[in-house]
Amino acid sequence: MQEEVSAATAMLGLDGFVLVAVSQQDGELEQAIETTAAEAFCRGCGVQAALHDRRPTWVRDLPSGGRPVTLVWVKRVWRCREPACPVVTWSETSPAIRPRASLTERARAEACRRVGQDGHSVAQVAAEFGVAWRTVMDAVVEYGTPLVDDRDRLAGVEALGVDETAFLAANGRHHTQYVTGMVDVTAARLLDVVPGRSGTVLSQWLAAQSERWRQSVTVAALDPFRGYATALRTSLPHATRVLDAFHVTRLGFAAVDDVRRRVQQGSTGHRGRKHDPLYRIRRVLRRGHEHLTDVAWDRLLTGLDVGDVHGQVAAAWIAAQDLRLIYLAKTRQDAERRLYRWLLHCADSDVPELHRLARTIDAWRPELLAYFDTAGVSNGPTEAMNLLIKKVKRTGHGFRNFDNYRLRLLLHCGVDWQTPSPTRIRGRLPRLIA
Repeated sequence: MQEEVSAATAMLGLDGFVLVAVSQQDGELEQAIETTAAEAFCRGCGVQAALHDRRPTWVRDLPSGGRPVTLVWVKRVWRCREPACPVVTWSETSPAIRPRASLTERARAEACRRVGQDGHSVAQVAAEFGVAWRTVMDAVVEYGTPLVDDRDRLAGVEALGVDETAFLAANGRHHTQYVTGMVDVTAARLLDVVPGRSGTVLSQWLAAQSERWRQSVTVAALDPFRGYATALRTSLPHATRVLDAFHVTRLGFAAVDDVRRRVQQGSTGHRGRKHDPLYRIRRVLRRGHEHLTDVAWDRLLTGLDVGDVHGQVAAAWIAAQDLRLIYLAKTRQDAERRLYRWLLHCADSDVPELHRLARTIDAWRPELLAYFDTAGVSNGPTEAMNLLIKKVKRTGHGFRNFDNYRLRLLLHCGVDWQTPSPTRIRGRLPRLIA
């Protein structure tokens, strides 16, 4: 009998408690437990206490076998034997279950992990545990805040990526509110998010970091936004600023769209319609030339012949393709030559959109060419992090509290949970597998 009790207690896995009974009701397990304490002493006078009463306390625990579990803790109520002692009676306590708690501490820690690591919504976890939203959110705040505030979490950053994402959509009371996210490009982890989208908020965040941390950052990847560039230049003057290749390419194809709309409006007198030649090839114009099939080439050339009388759309499309080809250069010197020829092509054209694009690219020339000095560092991991940020936002159906938003993002995208992985088992012996 003692072996059965020990086995059941081992299955319970709650230090300081033993399992005394198990019952099932409405698909849920109720496990009656009690502490292993056999005696207690008064915390007022130190006299050995006497057992006064037993009171059951219900608390939710981790599920078992796919079934919700409720622990019924049969608490001992102790009484002091000394009549003159002001401490009369008291209930036993345990660090595993707080007084008047709805969840055990291990259930609260698991709720935080589910919300943080797994990215589940607080409402979903609360429904599965059968508790209120606030109960789970309190556990997320208590267990998650030390993880995101750990200074060691920011250690080892050599390449920094910066980008912004939307936090609150515009409504009748305010415009769209943005947050600036800082990402470790090498490790692809979110370092922090701060409200606002400006060089000031980035400078303030960088100034809050230690001098040793700032000196360790040698590369900074960014989008073509002068606010971030100025903040990085002043706060990290030693770091090499790299303009993201994707955004450079997007600028080129955005110019193609602008030229197409202008030419289309001038020739037809209205916005693009499905039978207009340039409108029909709008998506083909945004493809790389190496991805065009024979059918796509025929569509492209036919649309340009009919709708692009003066060849301005074709010139913009060639410029966008040549801008992409700059990144195929093997060395920085080769990239400089390609960029110079590209700038000449834009300057010699009679397309105003290409003139504007050339001025923009020329203003970012050092950051663009730095791509070839840093072995191709890009803001790609930052853009991938933005997708995870939007995933968390969609899972939570939007956020209004920035502190909760920041905590949820960092728990999901910026914390190494180090959760033990189960050992893989094999259903059949290797020699029996065909």
